Amino acid sequence: MNIEIKQGVKEYLNKRNVQDIYIKMDNRGGCCSGPVYVPVVKVGKPSYINMYDFFIKDEITVYVPKKMNNEEIKDITIKLRNILGYKSLIVNGVLAYKEKNWEKKKY
Repeated sequence: MNIEIKQGVKEYLNKRNVQDIYIKMDNRGGCCSGPVYVPVVKVGKPSYINMYDFFIKDEITVYVPKKMNNEEIKDITIKLRNILGYKSLIVNGVLAYKEKNWEKKKY
């Protein structure tokens, strides 16, 4: 798997004093569509670290779900998004998935 970190991401993380990010498949489905898991970049380490593989790129540790580490996904790009002054990280190269359960049950 090839991970590319675009310009601005490293500066954004340095300002927040963070060196770890992870890709989480977040449920964004509605009542009619059922659960649809969309990739979201989160700052820090994941809660269930045993469910992730990690890669170090440009002194940044990127945690990727083990389910995502397959032949279908070859290139992942992490970018900095700036909308009306609100900065956040986004990921390209990962498609949304429709599954009943992505992570462990938390209860």
